[in-house]
Amino acid sequence: IGNSFAPILNALAQDYGLATNYRGVADPSEPNYVAMLGGDFFGINSDDPYWFPGHTVNANNLMAQLEGAGRTWRGYFQSMPYAGYRGYCYPDKCNGIPDADTQYVTKHNGIVNFANLQTPSELGKMFPFTQLSADLAAGTVPSFSYIVPNECNDMHGAPPWCVDSDNTGTVEQSWLITQGDRFVGSVVNLITSSSMWETGNNAIVITFDEGNTASSQIATIVVTNHGPRGVTDSASYDHYSLLASLEQTFGLGCLVNSCSASPMAKLFAITGSTDIPTLPPPFNFPTSSDTISAQGPGKPAAAASRNGTGWTVVPSYSFGSLDNVLAGVSAASLNDAWAVGAYYPSSSNVLATLAHHFDGTRWTAYPLPNIGVEENVLYAVSMPTTGKAWAVGYYMSGKFVQQTLIEHFDGTVWSVVPSPSPGALQNILFGVAAITDSDVWAVGGEQDANGLWHTLTEHWDGSAWSVVSAVDAGSTGNQLYAVKSLATGDVYAVGQQAGAGFPNQALIEHWNGTSWSVVSSPADRAASVLPLGVTATSSILTVVGEQETDTVPYTTYVTAGVPGAESIQTTPNAGTGENNLFAAATAVDGSTWAVGWDINISTGNHDPLILQGQNGVWSVVSSPSLGTGSDTGFAAITAIPGGGMWAVGVTAPAKGGGNYSTLIEYHP
Repeated sequence: IGNSFAPILNALAQDYGLATNYRGVADPSEPNYVAMLGGDFFGINSDDPYWFPGHTVNANNLMAQLEGAGRTWRGYFQSMPYAGYRGYCYPDKCNGIPDADTQYVTKHNGIVNFANLQTPSELGKMFPFTQLSADLAAGTVPSFSYIVPNECNDMHGAPPWCVDSDNTGTVEQSWLITQGDRFVGSVVNLITSSSMWETGNNAIVITFDEGNTASSQIATIVVTNHGPRGVTDSASYDHYSLLASLEQTFGLGCLVNSCSASPMAKLFAITGSTDIPTLPPPFNFPTSSDTISAQGPGKPAAAASRNGTGWTVVPSYSFGSLDNVLAGVSAASLNDAWAVGAYYPSSSNVLATLAHHFDGTRWTAYPLPNIGVEENVLYAVSMPTTGKAWAVGYYMSGKFVQQTLIEHFDGTVWSVVPSPSPGALQNILFGVAAITDSDVWAVGGEQDANGLWHTLTEHWDGSAWSVVSAVDAGSTGNQLYAVKSLATGDVYAVGQQAGAGFPNQALIEHWNGTSWSVVSSPADRAASVLPLGVTATSSILTVVGEQETDTVPYTTYVTAGVPGAESIQTTPNAGTGENNLFAAATAVDGSTWAVGWDINISTGNHDPLILQGQNGVWSVVSSPSLGTGSDTGFAAITAIPGGGMWAVGVTAPAKGGGNYSTLIEYHP
């Protein structure tokens, strides 16, 4: 309130009812969402998935109260792919290296935390946000609608899908405020312009989960069709007060702390007012042009020792004191390898591109070219031959639209190469495979103006990058996360497809030199699968990633076999929490390696996870970073021609105990 970047919220606060002393009840987000519906946060103190221990509660809640009183309810969630979605987030790649937020996430959906709402029929009352306009038009809006924007429209921020909001007063935070304000205006106009708004007594409550702390003041506005205009209420309120107000409105009982909370009667009063004040236009946020910076000077690390028989940590350089992460690695020879990722320059809260090069003696870190002044991140790199490399990722344009980012190393210097960005909302590349320096594939996803995700495959023919359409097998969303090339007409890309309901399935596609086609993959109807890495030989295709149900954390996922006839393989899980595999590679001896991380629930730390597969039998292989009490994991692995492996990722002293530094390990 009072922020010039939020003219719509301020107009609503002035024209309708504003609670000037309203606060959250917990920190971080998830317990507040639970408290709004259940009257308590039941000891939840983190944003972990609802299937983590202690995050599903056996307690009564507002939705159950409404049903018991013969009332109806629905949830409308922006970026949820389909009704009844049971996943923790969407797009489903909401963890990894670099750390990723997401658009839809259950930490902002208190419904799923209640055991009595986890049945298919109850979850089926949760819909994508687009359903709201259809319900308003059809006159089928329920008694209570629970509307949640995605993390790019709730002023939260969600890299890589939009900028981050970590630093107060930054351009990025101001833009997020503008986006959230715009979303609120569109929803209020949608509802108040419908015929439903004129029928009976209706209210729209606009609130936030929390401020900077559990007790921080947060803006809460009550918009009514027949209620007060231009009213402020300075009484002390919180989420329990709002719950008590809703329970009183619908003639329900009370729940835990709502029993002692004061309803917000002044703001919900019926006064007979009928006018609908016109909202101002959203703030016209200024945009900037995008210039390309040059590659920076290299910073060498100490010499690398490659003695020993197992995995060994080798020295790597990290710029400044903030996060440095490596997300991709590729080797052309034992003396020529590149790793790429991103880092926070000491003077900025915005990620910038990063690369490390191995020359046979040591790794040297380089700041790479960036486009514009917002985020630039590289996810993958591929070397077709010694002295050449391609890297892909995304950048956030001066118009705050995510665009594809492709960079090329010509043997001397890295430079940005123009690439298409066909999506109206989002464009991102996660994987790259260079067959030759003039025959390169990049894969990812693009989001259209309606919010639907499509596969994105781009090809370099030696002179330009162009989009080559792949198959959208899923009806509600498709993304590709990795690509492996065997020859010019023999390329595999893997990712995920979302259909009309649970579970999400693997998406495997093959390029035969003429077109992309879907390769059948084994389906597990009991779990959603998320393929994130791929490796292949002339006869065997191996896909790695993670799988989830709505009852247990992520577990490792591997399929292998003749393309089109792969089978799900039994793989170990090392962590007590999530177990994630992000990448795979085939060694010279024919064995398959997969890397990622797992979570120790008791400490919250990530531990490095390395699996080796031989003849279909998988086992955990120890890393020297394991058991050190650090927060550590691998994002990528590559086989070195002639023998040996590189794995790269991140390491930090402990969760919350310091910033990430680059991690590079070698295996002979």
